[in-house]
Amino acid sequence: MKISNYIHSLVEGGIVPGISILVGKREKIRFKKQYGLKSIFPSNEKLEDAPPTLYDLASLTKPLVTAFLLVYLKEKEKIALDKQVKEILPQLPNEFDMTLLHLLTHTSGLPAWFPFYLFADKIDSDGYLAHFPLVKLESRPGRRVEYSCVGYILLYYVIEKIAGTSFKALAREVIFEPLGLKNTFLEVPEHLKKNTAPTEKGNEYERKLALDWARTYESGKYLERARQYKWREEVIQGEAHDVNSHHLGGTAGNAGLFSTMEDVFRLCQEFFPSTASLLNPESLRLFWKNFTPFKISHRTVGFKRNSSFITSGGRALSRAAIGHNGFTGTSLWLDPRKEMTFILLSNRVHPEYKAVNFDKIRRKLHRLLTREPEYRKGGRQEKQG
Repeated sequence: MKISNYIHSLVEGGIVPGISILVGKREKIRFKKQYGLKSIFPSNEKLEDAPPTLYDLASLTKPLVTAFLLVYLKEKEKIALDKQVKEILPQLPNEFDMTLLHLLTHTSGLPAWFPFYLFADKIDSDGYLAHFPLVKLESRPGRRVEYSCVGYILLYYVIEKIAGTSFKALAREVIFEPLGLKNTFLEVPEHLKKNTAPTEKGNEYERKLALDWARTYESGKYLERARQYKWREEVIQGEAHDVNSHHLGGTAGNAGLFSTMEDVFRLCQEFFPSTASLLNPESLRLFWKNFTPFKISHRTVGFKRNSSFITSGGRALSRAAIGHNGFTGTSLWLDPRKEMTFILLSNRVHPEYKAVNFDKIRRKLHRLLTREPEYRKGGRQEKQG
């Protein structure tokens, strides 16, 4: 099957409005193509090369910004990854004795998610930090791998405390500006919001999630709070789909990054030793080293290894590849064996969330991509689909 036929079936089946794909080797683009539509509600709008489409990258923020900034601060000797987080943020509960490395590798014992936005009625200097005592640990640090947005929200505050500046400012200073990224933002400028791929109409998925949580947490104590929260009802465009990030002003370290496939490709080059310009080789090894070899999920700093029991990378990539997914329909995989980058960007939650196995789709796309003539011969494809 040709990749164009498969993606056409996804679009016709309502799985995705469209998708942007880029495959590169080192700094060279091997395959680049866009298929389908940028939006289908309130009207159809086709994906175009100009102006470039910005995607809500969701959790790709974790490796591309949050983990990268922590490793940068370590390289500058501002912090050690074996330091306990409560030594940096003493207002945290005593049981928060996990290290920064635990947080970076999802072994902290913190839960996957928590609706901080229900409690932070007024964003002040502490933001969500004052509400971490409400979060209940699910295991002791280091005991198991539990993917956690909560852990990366905590890292957001660690970064601001250590750096002495805002998360957004540090990202611009350390990453975006040195790389010359013109279409990468943690808060999309108003005049560029029209260039972003829209996501969900309202926050229906998160609203249901929060209501289900509130019914069981502390015997429904906060159920009315969840019901009364000012949920967005319009089509979300140019704002973080993730409510924790949106409520905090664009990002909370777990999500919030917007970018184009070309800028994401430039960011990905900063993890390969042969093309990196911002971090030294010793720092880069942290992104590739398996820190959880005896677990089912193999975790590096910021990434999941393709040697894990289940991944979105699949067998088309080597076991040493590292990658990450974004809830909105994005993913990236970096394969060190051939220094290849696979970027899949879509807005699959537009105009509503659909419960499909998107990792299975990602794996098939990777397989089909490696069979494409342009990929095999190193050509460059930029025609519209």
